[in-house]
Amino acid sequence: MTYAQTYSVFEPEIWSPRIDMFFRAKLLAANFFANYSDEVTAGGDRIHIPGIADSFSASDINVTSGDITATDLSDTKTTLTIDTWKGAKFVMSDFQAAQVAKNYRLKEAYAQAMGYALAKTFDSAILALGASITPTVGNSATDLLASTLENAMGIMDSNSVPTSESAFFFHPKTYWTEVMLNSKLYDASQFGKATLPYGAHDMLYGVPTFLTPQVPVGTAGIEGASGHRNLLIHKGALAYALGNLEGGMPSGVRIKELPAEALRTTVVADIMYGVKILKKTGGVRILSKR
Repeated sequence: MTYAQTYSVFEPEIWSPRIDMFFRAKLLAANFFANYSDEVTAGGDRIHIPGIADSFSASDINVTSGDITATDLSDTKTTLTIDTWKGAKFVMSDFQAAQVAKNYRLKEAYAQAMGYALAKTFDSAILALGASITPTVGNSATDLLASTLENAMGIMDSNSVPTSESAFFFHPKTYWTEVMLNSKLYDASQFGKATLPYGAHDMLYGVPTFLTPQVPVGTAGIEGASGHRNLLIHKGALAYALGNLEGGMPSGVRIKELPAEALRTTVVADIMYGVKILKKTGGVRILSKR
């Protein structure tokens, strides 16, 4: 038997672009780190990212022959694989739809909620890569001190990581209950300037500072299970790519209505992506107590 339900008033092209913009607006980590999505516009699931050898050193030149010893190069590559597919859905029966038929914003609200859930999952996957960042400061038993953050800055400089292209990522609980306990960080009057309004700012030591609950908790050892794995990290240390679900540009979040197998409408949001760490010394893990 053929069914005639079309639900044309709710077709994705009416509102999918708005949901995708909502999704992207909720991203924090993804808007900062390296995005290789353009590499898979024609399809594909693996992106090979070359790493230029950093093995050159100055050597003496023979003053009579002009000879100089060549450096043996050992370039590397990192493979970013798009291997994750996440989704969410909701179902609305014809009976329910009839009761809210004139209230289209209800469906859009549900779709935005799904987009937000996918944004949190995606951002969390990127920030979880921080577990592989090797330099570490702080621990789960001690509140963060200004000196701990300064130590992290020193490590970045020692590793020749430009802090002008880096950012802090703190869990909100860590930031407000530990970082902001340090008057050195919120009271500029100590340096001959007026106290900053409300003691809040979006820069620490001239470095952009982001707060997000997607910063993961610690796992073991000095990280502890109660503290968080905050980061001071360069934008090129982590990378991601969004999959090409629609056969055109990388799709980000996609909204689809499934064919009705009963008297109902099923709306699905999904996203395909891969994440990868590119440089383990491109940042510093900042372990906190809370």
